[in-house]
Amino acid sequence: MFTTRRAQARRRLSAAAVALLAAVTGAVVNATPAAASAVNNNANFLQVYVNNVENLLTAGESCAGDWQDLIYYMKRQDYSPDLFLVQQIDPQGELPALLNKMNTELAGVYKAVVAQTHPVFDDTPCGAEKGYQSNAIIYREGRFDLVGAKSAWQSYQPGSANCAGWAKLSRSINVAQRLRDQVSGKEIAVGSIHWPWHNLDVSPSSCPNQNAALTANKMAAFTGAQLYIAGGDFNQKDRSGGAWRGWYTTMHGTYGYTDAGFDDCEEPEQPGSIFDCTLSKHWTHGGGAARIDYLFAKRPTGQANMGYEHTVEYNEGDAADDHYTGTDNPDLHYSSHRAIRARIYY
Repeated sequence: MFTTRRAQARRRLSAAAVALLAAVTGAVVNATPAAASAVNNNANFLQVYVNNVENLLTAGESCAGDWQDLIYYMKRQDYSPDLFLVQQIDPQGELPALLNKMNTELAGVYKAVVAQTHPVFDDTPCGAEKGYQSNAIIYREGRFDLVGAKSAWQSYQPGSANCAGWAKLSRSINVAQRLRDQVSGKEIAVGSIHWPWHNLDVSPSSCPNQNAALTANKMAAFTGAQLYIAGGDFNQKDRSGGAWRGWYTTMHGTYGYTDAGFDDCEEPEQPGSIFDCTLSKHWTHGGGAARIDYLFAKRPTGQANMGYEHTVEYNEGDAADDHYTGTDNPDLHYSSHRAIRARIYY
């Protein structure tokens, strides 16, 4: 059982507090997104996004979509990303295209640290157009400097002997990097995570627990960081039946990471139980059937504070695309994984 953080000092006003502030002071409260994002120069928090972009889905492909919806959504928010953790992207063609779009549409200049520059080809269900897949950390230049070398490691592969890694599966090679925050002067450790998919019945069932331990240990190796952020497609549900699963309780409890969805759902204004809220409000895959993508963060001494947590709905991406371009196909989503957004506080 988790201990909630409702008693801790909160970093944001509740909806009721915002309404009261406006009524008492006559202040104009920004209830709608800004017309176009600005860079975040606040030393107290980082604006972070996570998404499995699935090789930038486009119309006309065998796995069709409209990946640019998400970039237009980012543009419509108050702040551009300081960090964007992406999974399943070709470093040679699609990653440069994504960076170019972000540099064109968003405030700020973006660069990336990629797990594998030349991933091994994998014949995916979406065909050759999705054959090269790696994971990357996109960071805003001007906010961050790179410190030292990246760390890349292979996730454990469910179904194999002793959960051994599978070298052919480039998309399950994770990447982490130490960054220096030029605004706050602090150093952070950031990881873009992608575990292999597997059914809960596939043996050995301990692989998710081993991947959680491996992820936590790889992140902890960046000693001296003042904030640790690990986000991505974990390909694991947080629950089984009516209970939290073991890997999730260790990430959230044993290793001390805050989960953006859980943190949002423990707010007093959220209706119902945290368990129900995390899936109904923050599902990321399967049309509401599963939450398998996460944004975790911690301080050296325990869980990090988060605020403005949100799982980006497809219609929000559609509306943003239409707002800036005048057209959108609502039948095409930016990914089959919904993106996660949060402010993470030092």
